[in-house]
Amino acid sequence: MTRKPLGRGLNALIPDFDLEEEQEEKDGIAELPLEEIQPGPLQPRKQFDDTAIAELADSIRENGVIQPIVVQMGEDKKYEIICGERRWRASQKAGRKTIPAIVREITSTERLQLALIENIHRQDLNPMEEAEAYHRLGQEFALTQEAIAKKVGRNRVSVANHLRLLKLPRTVQAALRAGSISFGHARAILAVESAKEQEALCSVIVDKGLSVREAESWSAKAKADAGDAVKTGHKKRDVFVEDLERKMERALGTKVELRPSGKGGRVVISYYSNDDLTRIRDIILK
Repeated sequence: MTRKPLGRGLNALIPDFDLEEEQEEKDGIAELPLEEIQPGPLQPRKQFDDTAIAELADSIRENGVIQPIVVQMGEDKKYEIICGERRWRASQKAGRKTIPAIVREITSTERLQLALIENIHRQDLNPMEEAEAYHRLGQEFALTQEAIAKKVGRNRVSVANHLRLLKLPRTVQAALRAGSISFGHARAILAVESAKEQEALCSVIVDKGLSVREAESWSAKAKADAGDAVKTGHKKRDVFVEDLERKMERALGTKVELRPSGKGGRVVISYYSNDDLTRIRDIILK
């Protein structure tokens, strides 16, 4: 997915620093020793992809650091990174001793906002990280979804859809964070109302390797079954329970019936002879 250029938020915070065009003027850009620079305490990003850092390091060895990082003098007389921690890490890996940097004095609030906006535009940001960044922008700076969208150069619907991810169960969020499911899968999962069904659909998507379109079909079927149950007053078989039954039947080679009841239920495994029972026992206990 191609990222749009940084939104107007960066230029509002640092008006004389254009991130979209290479500056002709070198005033204000200094070559600072890497050892005198440290990550900023307000950096919202905690995880960095080692492979991506290594690739960036290769590029820096070949071409140098094209875009300066932005730093501020910290209380301990070391420069703190406001913008560009990936370039700083990659420069270390590339064996450089210095890095081009622009020193700025901005408030801690502006620093956090700048770091959040920069992170949102990282190519390798996963949907959960992007959602968390939008949420933090909204919470820390009392911004509406419309204001967030304007500041980061996105449309409001995209911001709203990402924020909805924060309502998913932790297990589903973890799958999305790990890349086991995609943003499209997550939207299909959100169409299912209960957390239990959302977790079940996530498991089906991962186990079966469903495409987004297939996941949407599963989600639609689950919603239709729930709607039919309300209309008729009869409890429909849960599509996820049926899928689990089929998996267990394939594993055990016999009929399996799951009978949910409240928060628990029963598992009924059929056998047709003592030898069959022994076979099933051996499968379960091995």
